[in-house]
Amino acid sequence: MSIIAIKSVRDWVEYREMSGHSSFSHAEVCAAFPRFSAHAVSCELSRLVKAGVIASVHKGFFVTIPTSYKLTGIVPPLFYIDDLFKYLGKPYYASLLTAAKMWGSSHQMAQVEFVTTVKPLINMSKGKQQTLKWVYRSSIPQKLICVRNGEGGVIRYSSSEFTALDLVQYAHLVGGLSSVATVLSDLVESVDFSKCDNQTLFGAVKGTVVQRTGFILETILGESEHADALYEAYREYGARPSWTELNPTAKGEVIGQNERWKIRINCNVEPDET
Repeated sequence: MSIIAIKSVRDWVEYREMSGHSSFSHAEVCAAFPRFSAHAVSCELSRLVKAGVIASVHKGFFVTIPTSYKLTGIVPPLFYIDDLFKYLGKPYYASLLTAAKMWGSSHQMAQVEFVTTVKPLINMSKGKQQTLKWVYRSSIPQKLICVRNGEGGVIRYSSSEFTALDLVQYAHLVGGLSSVATVLSDLVESVDFSKCDNQTLFGAVKGTVVQRTGFILETILGESEHADALYEAYREYGARPSWTELNPTAKGEVIGQNERWKIRINCNVEPDET
């Protein structure tokens, strides 16, 4: 299709897809069709959504539905995630279970993708993109973010070491510490705390998170080599750990303690052995 043949919004969308651009904004369509009012553009886009040609994944932002996803009409978030955050003007990274999956974790993953960004909160309607779970932090340490090409374009995701600590910090979002331990049992194959940027890594998480991660690696998973590397890296960072509970939200009694990691054990952590 040549540019001359573009007479409708549908033509424009299809041409962009053929040119390798699968996502676009309402504003871009308005710019391409200056003779149309903003309302007319919205009506045209609504018709394309109903026809299953495009999907509205955020207010004013759309993605063309590839042939392989037309049956469900749901485009995986990682297909367009980088373009979406460029549109939002916010930094991000694929995180938690999503990042662990990208690092090769083979355990059963949740049916949603996790993406971390910064506040203010992004206003998403309940009817849009139920497969995307938002996580927020005060800032994103860019030195700990990796980049790769995905099915629909670039994907930014957390380093293996950052992913490990992130999982422990946000354990309540991924099923609890037992679920985290299960994922960590796979993730350790990609982790090397002896070679990471300690200042950036430990500056990005709470100290108690490092302690809990070390305890799980050493005591629950038996990964003493990784636990030792984490302990030495954290010591070189200059940290002085204080006593903390294994699960800060658990109401159970303390059933033991670990001197090395300064952990009061107040819950059972049982990773899935399958």
